[in-house]
Amino acid sequence: MPAPSYERYGLVSNPFRDLASESLEDVELFHVNLELDRLLETMREEVFAKENRAVVALVGLHGAGKTERLLLTAAEAKARTAFSVYFDVTTKTTWVTKGVASAVVAAAHFGGFKQLFSAPKWFRDIVAVQKAKETAYDPVRTGRAIASALNANAPAFLLLNDLHNLAATKERVLFVKTLQEIIDGIKPGVMIMFGAFPSFMLQLAREQTPLTSRINRTVVLPRLSADEATLLIAKKLLAKRLVEGLDPLYPFDKDVVTKLNLIAFGNPRRLLELTDAALEFGAAHRSYRVDEEILRTALVERKVKEIDRIMDESFSWSEDTIFDDPAHAQSVPPSATPASPTKAAVASASVASPTSAAGSLPVSRSGPGERGVPPS
Repeated sequence: MPAPSYERYGLVSNPFRDLASESLEDVELFHVNLELDRLLETMREEVFAKENRAVVALVGLHGAGKTERLLLTAAEAKARTAFSVYFDVTTKTTWVTKGVASAVVAAAHFGGFKQLFSAPKWFRDIVAVQKAKETAYDPVRTGRAIASALNANAPAFLLLNDLHNLAATKERVLFVKTLQEIIDGIKPGVMIMFGAFPSFMLQLAREQTPLTSRINRTVVLPRLSADEATLLIAKKLLAKRLVEGLDPLYPFDKDVVTKLNLIAFGNPRRLLELTDAALEFGAAHRSYRVDEEILRTALVERKVKEIDRIMDESFSWSEDTIFDDPAHAQSVPPSATPASPTKAAVASASVASPTSAAGSLPVSRSGPGERGVPPS
């Protein structure tokens, strides 16, 4: 099949191919403000004015928007020439403290003779942390050095992305103590913000109560509402528009976007992944709209590809569970589900064109998965 053309939709290309707007150039363009963003904005303004200090934990599942809000804060700090240190804690990070110290040094912009002969004490202390060769460092001394650097450059922001990856490292206990010392040492005009999975926050609450008690605000990222999902999709489409005057959601409509958001459980990243699959399928099959029938067929095809890839015999799948009733699909225990279909049976299901059985919108349910309550 030839490569799909998106010109029929008035688009230069597929705007959902880049699932995460994780660059300073894009993050403000595609961000959808929620109620929690107004709270974060107020806290940032207090820090910029040096009226207060803040320690914020952004808690959510993968794709909920933690990184996006850290990058928004970094972008605002840059625009207002404030001191900002952004550090990704990845699964490959072996020494978090040294990485943070290196990021502080890079943000300080000292160099040449100034660095050698007239750098302030806080900078010399940070360089010493950066150049340390022993992983068994003193967390109190290290934490105070980083706090001094932030205080000296206020307004200042320390932004730690994916802190939950710390759980798998040998440095977890030491860095938690270091972070505790940083928090104890910062003054008004400094904000520490980090993103983490709920499971990691529960682990901290059990094992590191002194740290969690110092967090000013724990922000649990909610699911997107139908209106918020609609705005996100419209913003992504607008960035690739060739033709003016089209409906902002074209080739989708609000009912289809609502359906996509329900299937994604309101998770922004998952919503973009599913929208990407639906748009690609519609373009490849030369459909002039992505309606519920196209959406159903696209998602069935996507599920077949996933099964082809993982070939998991314990995987339970049916067209109804992925489209008409996603909440029920999550709630049914494995023992209550029928045996998984074979690869051949699934392939034949996709060929049988199930589009005629497009169901109505799922009924809203209470409990886990409601707006504001992440599914467990």
